[in-house]
Amino acid sequence: EQAEVSSTAGDNNDETGDATTTTNEEEEDWPDPLLAQPPSYVREGDHVILIFADGRQIFAHCVKSWKGKSAPVKINKRTYTTANLVGLPYGTVLEVGRGGLVPLPDGEDVLPDPSAVLNPLEDDVDTDENIGSSAPPADKKAPSIEQVNDNRNLVDNNTSQKIQADDVETLRSAGMEGSAIVSAMIENSSTFQNKTDFSKAKYIVRKQLKYQPRCRMVRCTASSVCAGMYLKDPRKLMNLREDTLGQMLSYSNVSAGCQVLVVETCLGIVTGALAQRLGGYGKILSVFSGQQPSFSEMINKFNLSFPEHHSIKWVHSGEVFSDDSGRVTPPTTSEHGVTDLEKMEREMLKWPCHLQDHTRAYLGKMSTRRDQKEFLAKRCARFARKLTRHTPTEARDWLKRPCDSVIIAARYDPTATLLPLLPYLAPSCPFVVFCEFLEPLTECFRELQRQSLAINLRLSDTWMREYQVLPGRTHPSMTMSQNGGFLLTGIKLCP
Repeated sequence: EQAEVSSTAGDNNDETGDATTTTNEEEEDWPDPLLAQPPSYVREGDHVILIFADGRQIFAHCVKSWKGKSAPVKINKRTYTTANLVGLPYGTVLEVGRGGLVPLPDGEDVLPDPSAVLNPLEDDVDTDENIGSSAPPADKKAPSIEQVNDNRNLVDNNTSQKIQADDVETLRSAGMEGSAIVSAMIENSSTFQNKTDFSKAKYIVRKQLKYQPRCRMVRCTASSVCAGMYLKDPRKLMNLREDTLGQMLSYSNVSAGCQVLVVETCLGIVTGALAQRLGGYGKILSVFSGQQPSFSEMINKFNLSFPEHHSIKWVHSGEVFSDDSGRVTPPTTSEHGVTDLEKMEREMLKWPCHLQDHTRAYLGKMSTRRDQKEFLAKRCARFARKLTRHTPTEARDWLKRPCDSVIIAARYDPTATLLPLLPYLAPSCPFVVFCEFLEPLTECFRELQRQSLAINLRLSDTWMREYQVLPGRTHPSMTMSQNGGFLLTGIKLCP
């Protein structure tokens, strides 16, 4: 009997183990969608950045079809289609040619190696000199810094190049590749062989940048988007550099699950960077002025997922900075408090939404299946936005909970902006104020000290320098930005 009981208990344990294994397998089959890593390839509708060898950065929208006559991306006064970029991995090098943006195989760089052009020319010279000689060729050594040739006899009179500009345009119109044009210009230059090795490399690079342009396709992140917009027009970003943006995210102590209050006029760069940092966990209360947020186009460049995009909650500036004396309160009930009519209407909607009779009649009048799919896709997106859009009453309820961080990067007065926002910040939580000028932050610093509102106050600026690292030519870049703005950081004290 004891053996039978033991056997039965063992069978029960096996069944329990099988159930546990099944439960674990089911949990593995349903991973957290917020933890999914972004794909390593370009999807249709994604935005990418094309970084050229000369420092230019151009935003491109990768779509297979578009509206209008012009293609999505414009490079050197010409438009190019981006349909062939869909499906390519990030980091792919593209060559700009007559046929469009041509992807190159792995291992290629945005700037072709000048030695690939120099070595065939040197081999031809050695072959001509060694004709009739039975001596084996000497071992080739690494190029030395000490050069035999110099540039003292070179005269810049535009007569050394035999190929004229019209001839180059004829070659390009005939479909000749950029590398062949560069080789032809080197062969027809009468002063190329008299240059030093450094001068030869610079000459080849200059011609490659003009006749053989290449670019690298880079993912849109907070750093890359900020750097691209800074090169395009830094005044619209208040001279906000990517290193300053990284310090703002670090000093604000933003992590998953936080609720951040943001006031910015930097085209939405800070809001998009916070959405990527949170990863869909938490809320970003972004304050805007006007009838609607004006940063939608910039937010789309970050390629945010639905949870990341849904974490951005737009709050009107009147809900934060205005007093309650002139606000009209909605009707209330005795049991449920404030009646949110927009929320009630949203909860009445059901998903999936069934088509109404007039919608079916309108679809029946469409001639092609493609038009019907586009119409239904737009209608689906509209209902999705309506189901996920919050109401002003919900925004006021979120503001009642103390925020974990406050970030300000606006053109307004820092003191007049920060002081009304401090009541929304929880005690012992950080705040960051960015300004492109030092004097307004100095006044804010003194006011916070006078009222004893914060501790660990720091007023700092960032200084970044780019270096050129080449053999025998390592030095700082000749052009660099003066400063990336100033930061005022601190931790709020208990009132």
